[in-house]
Amino acid sequence: MREKQLNWRSAYGVSVLGSLMAMQILLGSFLSIQLLMTKITFSFIVTAIMARLFPPKITAGATGLAYLLSMLLFPKFAFFIGFVLTAILTGYTFGLCLYQKPLTLWRISLAAFVVNFGFNLFLNSLWLRMMYGLAWKTLFVTRVPQEIISFVIYVILIQLVLKVLPLSQLTARAGTAKEE
Repeated sequence: MREKQLNWRSAYGVSVLGSLMAMQILLGSFLSIQLLMTKITFSFIVTAIMARLFPPKITAGATGLAYLLSMLLFPKFAFFIGFVLTAILTGYTFGLCLYQKPLTLWRISLAAFVVNFGFNLFLNSLWLRMMYGLAWKTLFVTRVPQEIISFVIYVILIQLVLKVLPLSQLTARAGTAKEE
């Protein structure tokens, strides 16, 4: 049975979305490890929760906005619009795979694969190359091992959090959830 979904147009839905965006900003800014060519963060967990509760376009917009706000409030490196695009695509991908769909290992793995290797490895490497003029080989040698490890972490943590976290309590309290 699928979970009830939040009505993102309601006051309750907007407040839940705003709270998740705030959590995303905090996890991305304060509970992250910034290395020279990469940033390791756990904000993907909040993105997955958001994607489970809200449609893909809403998740994409909220993820992009949260990234912009985190860069304004807590800048750690030079701003580049490409990273906003990566954040938006990440939210949209998680939304496509997780919103109103059965929660399976296949869907979680697909979303994590596209995000880790399509966006984090290739797109973010492109943005870093454009910003700093680094060689592709240098970028890939340093980033491929991290993305392989990140992929495994994404799959395990998203699976655990979405299966254990009682998201149904959030949607049941709203009184605006729709039944499938």
